[in-house]
Amino acid sequence: MTTADAGTGRPRITRVDCRRSGSGYLAYAPDADSPWYADLLVSPQATLEIDGVPYVARAVPLEGGERGFALHLLELDAARGRAIADQLLVHHGELRKALAAARAELDGAPVAHGPGVRRELFGHCVTFCNGLRMHHIREDGAFTAIEKAYPGLAPALARLREEHETVSRALLDLDELLQGDGELGSAALREEFDRVAKGLEDHFAYEEANLLPALRGGSSLP
Repeated sequence: MTTADAGTGRPRITRVDCRRSGSGYLAYAPDADSPWYADLLVSPQATLEIDGVPYVARAVPLEGGERGFALHLLELDAARGRAIADQLLVHHGELRKALAAARAELDGAPVAHGPGVRRELFGHCVTFCNGLRMHHIREDGAFTAIEKAYPGLAPALARLREEHETVSRALLDLDELLQGDGELGSAALREEFDRVAKGLEDHFAYEEANLLPALRGGSSLP
């Protein structure tokens, strides 16, 4: 199970024993201090990996004093498809604003980036990268349900999954650059940032062009 760390937003992967319940699962926490349990109390969305396949699930606290959650796997109908399309645009808008803010900060930084400036930029990168990684992890889980409802989207979804891996590697490269020792020229940092930003913009544009028409039209749903 992958949850968003309640404190940092960083993806947290935990092996959790789940029990099948109808079309979803039940997950019980051994105690209230279980990190994944605390995460879901703050952000009640989880990505489950079952037999190697990711599924996104909505977590609902159990009643009757039981410490755990009912995990409802995403199932698409026309209304839910439209809601996902709208939410996708909201998330992309937030990520684009974060990219623009980082670009503006980078443009205003000194020509030679010393350790202090790099730590500040790295702090912003960590926040952005954590949010983006969680966004993509949740998307991977949602893609399973989308592909079931819209089989014709399988090639586009396969490409998007591959792009998620590419983006993840690019973010790691940027992390390493910002955590290095000594001064870093603005040209080198800007080049790496622009590479990541362009990859993300292309990814967002492809995703919107290929998923939104189906999600909003619902033509492939039974």
